Amino acid sequence: MCVPAFQSMPAEAFYAMCDPICDAGFERCYNPSTKVWDRQLMDKEWRGTAEFYPTEDLTSTAICLIGASRAGVDLARWGIDPAETLQAMVQLQRDRDYPGGFGLTAWANAVWSGVSVAQLARKTGVALTRVDKLIGTLTTMETSWLLSGLCHEYARFEEPGVKDMVDTVARELVEVRFVPETRIVSHAGDAPGLTHGLRRWIANFADQIYTVQSLSFASMVTGNESYKDIAAQLAGTMVELQGDKGQWWWHYDAKRGGSPQPYSVYSVHQHGMAPMALRALQAAGGPAFEEAIVMSRSWLDDNELSAEMVDTATPTLWRSLDMDQNKLEDGFKKAQSLLGIAGDKSKDAPPKLMVNHECRPYEYAWCAYAGAIERGREKGPHLV
Repeated sequence: MCVPAFQSMPAEAFYAMCDPICDAGFERCYNPSTKVWDRQLMDKEWRGTAEFYPTEDLTSTAICLIGASRAGVDLARWGIDPAETLQAMVQLQRDRDYPGGFGLTAWANAVWSGVSVAQLARKTGVALTRVDKLIGTLTTMETSWLLSGLCHEYARFEEPGVKDMVDTVARELVEVRFVPETRIVSHAGDAPGLTHGLRRWIANFADQIYTVQSLSFASMVTGNESYKDIAAQLAGTMVELQGDKGQWWWHYDAKRGGSPQPYSVYSVHQHGMAPMALRALQAAGGPAFEEAIVMSRSWLDDNELSAEMVDTATPTLWRSLDMDQNKLEDGFKKAQSLLGIAGDKSKDAPPKLMVNHECRPYEYAWCAYAGAIERGREKGPHLV
């Protein structure tokens, strides 16, 4: 039996193969005029992120700064001054008026030795002094970003007030978002507002995996093992639901359990987000999910379409395998998912899929970040 290439490839070799792809992404997604990462591939063409996603420039810039720092990427070789980009990111946080992105901004600010998080909140207009109120408005993904940012902030200054915020945000994830019966986190909390409230119980993979990562960080900086234990339960559920080719599914039902809508399957989940979060859990003293991590990477060449999601010729990391359907069908499927209606899968034909030829800046950055962890590179100001 032939073993798929990525399944048999050591992590060191896999990420070495990805290094020039990620380097090309760091260079080509950066905009010298704006000093931020606000360019992306869309349908194989380079476009501005603002054409499609109004806050992508902010979140991708923060993640690119985090990933470049962790991987030791020399940004100067492309004329990128991290200090200038850090300042541009701070201004973007204020201009976009997107409190949900503040956790990533704080995380990038911490690892690049920026101002204190209290000063950062004042500069950006984020109401961090009422963090208990702030988190009620955030999705679980955004809440996890905030927790990760605060953990890295506490790691550098060890201010008691920041530790109090770490515990406040971690308790929100553990006591409000985590559902013990299903061992899945919800998409939003008790007072999410109309938009997120409609789908409170139907969460996505980002909600799950960023929670695993952030609670692992919180356990490391506070010594509270209950955070790690919840992260381990959540990670265990994700691994139990992982597809036979290593897929991490798109939506999860926190109330009923399972995945009401498996597709799309995203490459960044496979090469970046799942490996980095599971390694954070392991570093915090939790279980090691080695086989799940290997299978996660394996999907990138042994997937449903046998598509080469790691494209060394372009070079890029193609975004996902999506359902190949018209807008009406797509809307119907999404409505089913948000209502928690999975349908009778025994009667379902295998889905018709297509490659989404898109890649956003943060996807290269999380690949570089995960690769640095997998190869045991010096972590510097990072927790893992």
